[in-house]
Amino acid sequence: MCPRWLYEKLPACYLLAAIGIIALSQSPLLWLAGGLLFVAGAASWMMRSSYRRTDLVIFPNKVWLQPEWLYEAQPFLWLVLGLLLSRQQDAGALLALLPCLWALRCLWARNHYRHHAEGLASQLRRHPTRRRRMRLLR
Repeated sequence: MCPRWLYEKLPACYLLAAIGIIALSQSPLLWLAGGLLFVAGAASWMMRSSYRRTDLVIFPNKVWLQPEWLYEAQPFLWLVLGLLLSRQQDAGALLALLPCLWALRCLWARNHYRHHAEGLASQLRRHPTRRRRMRLLR
């Protein structure tokens, strides 16, 4: 099993490697490999994010509901759109940068707000140094 620090960083590493492959290569076969690596990184990021999600899912009273998988995949779709716009010869750099910045903002917000809540058992657990101090005071 991978160490926790490496396991938590793998989806971001997959995405960065895929973006590097797609941006720097000229071969369509490498673009396909980068695309597959991007999909693998996005899927693992979405799985890790949904595992950390502790908020209650409240469905809005709308006629048209957005599927959960589409909501989770939106930042990655924005990132792909920005990458595709950057590959075009006539597109401006600012036009390609806007979807990428929005995708990074969405990913940051999801990473920031989705985390495991501290459970009651972990709050009641005693700290080992506190126990040692209590023994020394007796």
